[in-house]
Amino acid sequence: MESVLQTIFTGQTPLGGIKMLNPKLRSKILVVDDEETIGIGMSEILKDEGFEAGYVVNGKDAVEAVRREGYSLVFMDIVMPGMNGLDTFREIKKVKPNAKVILFTGYFRDAEDVILQGIREGMIDEFIRKPYFADEIIKSARKYAL
Repeated sequence: MESVLQTIFTGQTPLGGIKMLNPKLRSKILVVDDEETIGIGMSEILKDEGFEAGYVVNGKDAVEAVRREGYSLVFMDIVMPGMNGLDTFREIKKVKPNAKVILFTGYFRDAEDVILQGIREGMIDEFIRKPYFADEIIKSARKYAL
């Protein structure tokens, strides 16, 4: 009985075996940011929490990754060269209509019009400002992962 409770409460078997993952955490999450350190950092935070996470550097690659890999949640920078986050979001919704997208930016002034347009169109599930905290990313991922 003690080993069962230990597994339930700690996620580990008594002998230090494989950690049990919540099935919801198996959702595939994509991080899209033209700043490599941000994208890799966010995807590593998500992987450490048990999510399957990938990373791409632009909107075009994001749409293709969602098409190819079936990501259900996308963390996406708003201000990117080429397709901005909102334009990319529109294309992702064509490929996977039930995908959730969390937009973020460190350049609020540059992104203010885009954010307001996204809110008007009902496209922004959540918005995070950079610099972000790891717990914000984890909380949002748990909330929206399908």
